Amino acid sequence: MAHAAGELTPNQAQVLGHLRQANAPLTAYQLLGRMQSDRGAVAPPTVYRALKGLEDAGLIRRIETLRAWAPVAAISPGVVVICDDCGTVRSMQAPDVVESLHLRLAAEGFAEARQTIEVHGRCGGCAEGQR
Repeated sequence: MAHAAGELTPNQAQVLGHLRQANAPLTAYQLLGRMQSDRGAVAPPTVYRALKGLEDAGLIRRIETLRAWAPVAAISPGVVVICDDCGTVRSMQAPDVVESLHLRLAAEGFAEARQTIEVHGRCGGCAEGQR
């Protein structure tokens, strides 16, 4: 399993490169199309294996509501904010929100396996008409 950029497989490096070049999250089939444009026939499992390895290494994050992936500098508990106008995705620290949710779930006896909080809206630049 890859754990650092230097240990990536060629497929993982190619997928990560496409994600970093994109201005918005990409779906697996968008990545498949880009990889096929780069080098011809590529099967969907190739993309999904690369995505899984990159996600396990903490280099990308799945954006659940978009069914797409985006690169991340660091995955940490918080909120993923997604601009519906320009497509930017970023993580925002929200320790009170995350802790409150964790405590509430624990009080209900719910053992969380993973947690994703995503908020859609407009970023500051789009809200001000700059984009």
